[in-house]
Order: sequence, then structure tokens, then C-alpha cells
Amino acid sequence: MGTLFTPPKSIPLLLPSLAWVLGLVLTRLELITLPYFFLPIIVLLIWRKFWLFFLLAGLLFGTASLMWQQHITAIDDSWLNQKIHIQAQVEDIRMTPQYTRLRLTHIQRDDGQSLRAKLDVYVYRQQLDLKVGMQVAATVRLHKPRNKKNPAYFDYVRYMFEQGVAASGSVSDALRVLDSDVSWLDKLRDKVRVSLADIPQAQQGVLLALLLADRSQIPLVIDDAFAASGATHLLAISGLHMGLVAGWGFILAWWLITRREAWIVWFPVRTVALSAGILLMFSYATLAGWPIPAQRAFLMLLAGVLAWVMRAKQVPLNTMFAALVLITLFDPSSVLSISLWLSFSATSALLIWAARQKVSKSMYGQAWMWLKGMFWVSIIASLATLPLIGYVFERLPTWSLLANALLVPLYALWVLPLALVGELLSLLSLPAWAHIVFSWSGMVIDWGNQSLLWIQGLPMGNVWLRSDLPWLFACLGIVLLGVGWLWLQDKRMIASTMLVIILLAYAGMGMSEVSKLPSSLFVWDVGQGASALLVAPEFKLLIDAPGKRGSKFNGGTIAAQNMRHQGMLRLDAVVFTHAQSDHAGGRFRLLANLNDVAEIWLADVPENHVYFKDIISRYPIKWLKKGDVFLAGENTTIQVLWPPQGYSPSNSNNASLVLHITLNTGQTLLLGGDMQAPVERLIWQNLQAVDVMLMPHHGSTTSSTTEFVQKVRPKIVIAQTGYKNRYGFPKEEVVKRYQGVGSEIYNTADGYVLIKLEDLK
Repeated sequence: MGTLFTPPKSIPLLLPSLAWVLGLVLTRLELITLPYFFLPIIVLLIWRKFWLFFLLAGLLFGTASLMWQQHITAIDDSWLNQKIHIQAQVEDIRMTPQYTRLRLTHIQRDDGQSLRAKLDVYVYRQQLDLKVGMQVAATVRLHKPRNKKNPAYFDYVRYMFEQGVAASGSVSDALRVLDSDVSWLDKLRDKVRVSLADIPQAQQGVLLALLLADRSQIPLVIDDAFAASGATHLLAISGLHMGLVAGWGFILAWWLITRREAWIVWFPVRTVALSAGILLMFSYATLAGWPIPAQRAFLMLLAGVLAWVMRAKQVPLNTMFAALVLITLFDPSSVLSISLWLSFSATSALLIWAARQKVSKSMYGQAWMWLKGMFWVSIIASLATLPLIGYVFERLPTWSLLANALLVPLYALWVLPLALVGELLSLLSLPAWAHIVFSWSGMVIDWGNQSLLWIQGLPMGNVWLRSDLPWLFACLGIVLLGVGWLWLQDKRMIASTMLVIILLAYAGMGMSEVSKLPSSLFVWDVGQGASALLVAPEFKLLIDAPGKRGSKFNGGTIAAQNMRHQGMLRLDAVVFTHAQSDHAGGRFRLLANLNDVAEIWLADVPENHVYFKDIISRYPIKWLKKGDVFLAGENTTIQVLWPPQGYSPSNSNNASLVLHITLNTGQTLLLGGDMQAPVERLIWQNLQAVDVMLMPHHGSTTSSTTEFVQKVRPKIVIAQTGYKNRYGFPKEEVVKRYQGVGSEIYNTADGYVLIKLEDLK
């Protein structure tokens, strides 16, 4: 059996490290604070267990680190919601087609006040030639981070806090460079970027991710293909790449030393080779700027090396738990990081597997063992991280084994080695040679990208999971531990059978949909934009998905994420009311984040045939026009009130689809997009009072005329606006009109709105 599955006493750091981590988690999540510390102290005094000291230490250290981080990220109101002039140093740059995001540090205001925290500022419509380390000056308008108030949301506030960023905002005038001097390290990184400048974007984006931890240049379609196939780890400087770099350093050093017999005698070959591998890994991470995943991977790999070297003296997992404590001691916030736990899970599983492998003495045997090892590494790492990936990313990487079996060897044997050679040539000021080597690496990257796109197109190649079943991921993790134990007990037939059964059950339950939901209208908090979900009997309709074109996270992402949180993965229809980004710019992310959309409804007007041409050929389109009446689901009646076919107004808002919906239980809804007063005057004569209405044009004075409001008299009206939006929507006079007819008014700026339609009488 070996020493890995011995009693817990053989892993003395198991309970202390878990207690330490628990203490950190409780304080970082602010689930326990100083006044309640007397409880673990009393338990410690009564039940004198050694691991309780670590729990208390974790609580105390977690609280102290949290208080310190709160101190350094504090920002007073004089910095916020007004134009201020600052000088700062550029710490990081992320460029996208829409904007450039600068992370600033060493910030000072014109009046001499300084800020300990960092700032994220966004620059739009300005060509910048900036480098990390430059001193810049700009006029900015800042605001504190804020989470969207939906049932499911990305905790943006916590993310910014853990990054040490106190506020974000935009540059309101031209940004100026005060000092163009940059550090020698940043100059080296710039050499790499120059050598990559003429490489095709998809290849360049991957190479920048591999060498400089910059994923911002990877095309979204390629990034999606990596995520869907479970190969995203290939784009992060984490355990795999750090391990490969260390491995290549080890092999090269071993090969060089063994060229002479005298060197073999003089040097401890294994120790020198290991040291060379670690040094190369350290240099690689340093040039990349030590991204957080690389920091954790470095410590984990060091622990893995130590565990392997000391495997005869102690259980390898004991060293891994020591590394876990060490990592969280240096970076307490990492205890809530998915990258830490993915790395810990994968490395621990691989150590358990590696401890049972036999070493061949022949060269061919070692080569075969290496190739077989690459295959097993992919399988073991994929299975070990599957529960976490499902829980956090809500995806089922169905073809992960195929994708990793294809790409991991390619990246290990060709892409990364050549990328490192190209990087070295860049640093030696040989850009032409570096470009050639990068091109060779890029050719295989391109082949890999096309392979992933093909895999994504396979049946079940892009599968999302419902996120309302957290117990499902916990059960998967427990069963996978049991499968691993049986495998190591040489009960491989039983283990394989259990594995197949649990994976099929996991996929089936994760891809199922909630059986029945009451008729409801969800109106999501998506900022200054519009998105709502109508759940009717046997019919689900999403109305609009806002966002900037090319953005990865927008209103479309939010709508899909919250659908999955409600146990829904498919839509019967999506209606985009009109061709503007605050209603339809997030369509790509919405469609990419769901398992199926049966059809898309669009107004049959000229502008839509142009604006939506990118999805018209890929999805079934239902073209709607004034006068259409049809059924959806079980007797839900859809009546199209506007626009006429071929309508082409000077103001595109007036080409908005206006839908009147009647449920089989009698409730009525009016969806008007951004229709304005001229359209309201044309349709209001034929309307009766409605139960629920989405306020036209977000509550602008261009809509919701007095006559229209008095005619429709909605029981409930919902304004879809952004928190403290610059337009001041909904306008006060518009709100008063609805109040005047007795409407109950909601605003998504205060958070998402849920209307249970069956409760309306």
C-alpha cells in the first residue's frame, strides 16, 4: 500500500493545518470577529487539543491581516464622485479593443494628499504608448467598487479588496506621461512584447499569457474554447507551466553534467539539476511579474520537490499541508482563492499517484514512463479539480481528457520550450531571431486553437451546469476520494465502474433543469441597461442583454449566471427589443453562457438585419411585426404592438419591439424597450390597464407621457437603470406620473426585482 493511506497520526500537520485554514476562512469571510474569540479559547481550555492552538492562531492572524488590509485600502469621500487631478505610477496595464485599464500605485493628489491603496482607471478613445513603471498625471472621477445586487453575482467588491484596490473610475481628459523611466525588469518585458508585435493576434495572445501572464489579448472565441474544453489552465502561469519550466531546467542541467565523468563524480547531479530547475522556474516567474497563481504554484512545487526528496522519511502529503500553511501565512487572502485550492488538489493527487510509480533503468523505459505519465497527469489533475471547477465555473468540461491529451504534450514539448527560447532571444536583443522562434511556437498554438474550436463543436462540447445544487459538487468530491482509494488498493475494476457511474450521474443532474417554477418576472440588476426573464407555464423568455461588444463580463453574462442559479440552462426564446448596446450588446455572452436557445425574436426592420447579422445565420430567428399574435408555451399570448414591418425611424429607439403578453392565468405585461412619445401616442388607444410594465426608455422624459401612463395604469412598473447613473434615470417627473395612477415602482439600481405573477390579482 505505501505510506500515503496510513492513519492520520502519520500526517501530523493534517489537523493543525486544517484548523489554521478554518480560522483564516472564518475571519476573511467575517463570520467570526474579536468579541467571539472567547468561544474557541473556552473550548481550548476544556478540550486541550494541539490543533485548537492552530485554530486560535488562524483566527487571530486572519483578523489582524484583515484589519491591516482594510487600513491600507481605506479611502475617504474627498477622493470620490468628483473630478480630481492625480499623479501616480503605472503598476499594470491591460488593453482591450474597448478600453485600456491602468492599475495605479503611489498615488498623490494635487493638494498633496496621498493614497496607500491602488486605483484602477479606465481610458477610453485615447491611443496610449505606456509602459509599466511610468509616472503619469490625469484627471479622474472615482467611485468605490459595488456589487450588482442579484441572487448570483461575482463578488467584485471582495475581488478589488483582495487586490488592494480602493476605487476605480475613468480618465476624463488626456492622460500625460510625467516620467518615462521604467525599471530594468519592465524594459526586459517590453523587449518580449516588441518581438511578439507582428505575430497573429490569437497566437500572440496565448504567448503573452504564457510568458508575461497577460491574457487580455486572447480573442474571446479562443478563450471560450479553452474554458469549454477544460484547458484554461494552459493559459495561466500556474502549476503546469511552472512544473514544465522546472522540468526542462532539470533535464538540461542533468544532460550537461552527465557529459563528463569527472562532473558526475564532483557534483551531486540530482541536487544540482533540481536547483537549476528551481532557478529557471524562479526566473520565469520573475519576468512574468510573479502573478498570484505563479506564487502559489512555486511554493506548491517546492513542497512537491521536498516531498519527493523526503518521501522515505515522511508522508508527502505532510509536506503539502506545510506548504498550505506557509502560503496562507504569506498571503492570508489566498485562503479564499480558487487557484490555491485547484493547485493544492491537483498537486496532492499527483503526489499520491507518483509515490506508487516504479522507476525504469533503461532509457526507452524512462521515455515510455514519461509519455505514460503525461497521459495520467492529465487524467488525475482533471478528476482532482473537477468538483471545484464545476462549483466555481459552473461548467462541465466533457472533452477535457481529449483536449488535455492533445494539448498538454504539445505545450510541454513544443509551445512552451520554443516560447522560452524566443523570450531568451528577445532578452539578448535578437528580435528577428526571436520572432522566427515565436512563429514556430505560434504555428502549433494555432493548430491547438483550431483543435479546441473543433472539440467545442462536438456534442456536449460546451456544457453549462446549474449552480443551485452545491451538494452535488460536494458529493462528487467525496466519491472521487473513494474511487482514488479503491484504485490505490488495486481494486481498479470497482473503481472504474464507480467513476463512470458517478460522472454520468453528475453530468445528468448538473445538466437537468428545475422541474417547475411559478410564473415570475425577474428583472436583473445589469447597470445602465435592460435585461429581464419571464417565466411562464412551460415557457421561458429573456428580454434583452446589454453590454459592450467584445466584453467578457456584461449583462448577458449576468443574465445567464442568474438563470443557472435558478436551475435554468435553456431558453425557449430571447427577444432583443432593438439594436442598441444597452439592450442587445451582451447577446454574444448570453448565447455563449447557456446550453440552448430555441429561437431569437427580432423586429423585422432594416436596422436589425444589419446590427444582428452576426447571429442571424447561427440561430433560428422569428421576425416580428405589428399585428402579429401567437401563442408561446401553454396558452401564453404574445401580441406585437410595434413596429410595422420595414419601419425605419430617424431615432432607433422608436424601432423598439413593443410586446403585450397575456398569461393563461390572466396577468398582463407590457414590454416597450426604449419606445418614445411618438410611438406611445400611436399604440395607447388600443391598450387597457396592465399588471406589470417595464418602464420605457429607463424612465427618460422622452417616454411615459401623461396620456400613456393614465391609459396603461400599471399595477407595477420597473425602471431598469444603473446605480447613480449619469442620466439621472428614472426622472423625478416620470416617477410622479406613475405614482399619480397608483403604480408600485421598482428600480433595478436598488437591486434585482422579482415579481411573482401568480400573486397578482
